[in-house]
Amino acid sequence: MATEDLLSLLLKFVNTNSNVVDIQWDRRMSPRLLLNPYSKNPEERKVAAHYFLLVASVLEDGLIGFSENARRLLICLHRAFSNRLFEIYKPHLLEEKIVKCGFYDALGPHKQLIPEILTSVNTFVKNKAERNLIKYSQEFSKPKDLVEDLSQNIENMRRLYKNKAWTYLRWMVRPHPDLRILEHFSPEDLYVPLTVENAHVAISLGLINSPIHSLFRDEDRTMLATERITSFAKKMFPQDPAKVDYPFFLIGRWLKQKNLNTNTLKEALQFFDYMTTVTGHPPSHYQKLSRYKSGWEKETAKVLSNLRIPYSYEAITFPLPGDKYTPDFILDKSVEGRKIILEPHFEMTPRQARKYALFKRTYGHEFLLILLLKNDLISYYHERNVLTDDVADDVWPIEFVHLLAEKIKRGTYDN
Repeated sequence: MATEDLLSLLLKFVNTNSNVVDIQWDRRMSPRLLLNPYSKNPEERKVAAHYFLLVASVLEDGLIGFSENARRLLICLHRAFSNRLFEIYKPHLLEEKIVKCGFYDALGPHKQLIPEILTSVNTFVKNKAERNLIKYSQEFSKPKDLVEDLSQNIENMRRLYKNKAWTYLRWMVRPHPDLRILEHFSPEDLYVPLTVENAHVAISLGLINSPIHSLFRDEDRTMLATERITSFAKKMFPQDPAKVDYPFFLIGRWLKQKNLNTNTLKEALQFFDYMTTVTGHPPSHYQKLSRYKSGWEKETAKVLSNLRIPYSYEAITFPLPGDKYTPDFILDKSVEGRKIILEPHFEMTPRQARKYALFKRTYGHEFLLILLLKNDLISYYHERNVLTDDVADDVWPIEFVHLLAEKIKRGTYDN
């Protein structure tokens, strides 16, 4: 049962992190969209409504791997076809371009289904919505009615995948930073989409008692969980329950691989509250679904996952005097009250070393920084005064990261 102080922390967290532009259209990010999602031009709004229905239809880890890949994929296709993208009904035409987008291998294990899903959306918009989703949506009095219609007409929004339609409605109905394109609907009638991250929060709060692995296998359980999360959100924000969606994603991803209960949730909320205080920014401004950039990072992630050591990857950016630093791995493990950061490197420059030293001086009382370097390069960097004593709390041969991780897990690591 959630206590008053936990609910107070959660309310503060949602209010602090709810006004974040969605990764699918954040205009500060690269690659840039070829359309203005906030345009007031009727024709451009009609295009945006169709475009983001395509995005929502593939927003699933098994298809695109990471949420940011949905953004990259649709931008790639939009660049290739321009607005002809919305008139393609033959999957093989999209398949050829998707394979050539340059990040095909980074997509999910069921990526071969993407062309058929996208063309099914185009077919629906053409045949049922008569190429105008905004006008079509006005046939429905409530968002729930449109969600039911989408789930009946678009294969990948049916049954267990209905929450993709709720994600789409959140984008279309809520005001800024969402798009408010379907203006006749009211935000108070939205449901909170059930995602893995939102489920983590709901289980921690005691709203759901089903384990994650079974929650998304049964349509009745999925719907019941969606209703319970939405009911809880309505108590916090009666006029705008979907306001919790992004903040719950943020904290829910942090809870991954942790024991899901009120104590763990409270600790996570307190940590994020502290980070907002020390950095001067809500962590959500820097939260991103990044791909591992090197083999060393992949290996580190694999070791941590195999040992079930919870971590976040590139979750928070720390402001530094004249610079900033985004750690690779922040572990949910501490040494004498300091959370552990692992920073794997194939090679290290003097500039990077200076940044780590600056981070250590600024945040060293709260974080313990361990650099992971090739064993034969550690002495090389020491000899050239790149790796001085003030750069990090510890340096570990990356070839033996599994031994380090085992010590951390057992609680026997001591720098």
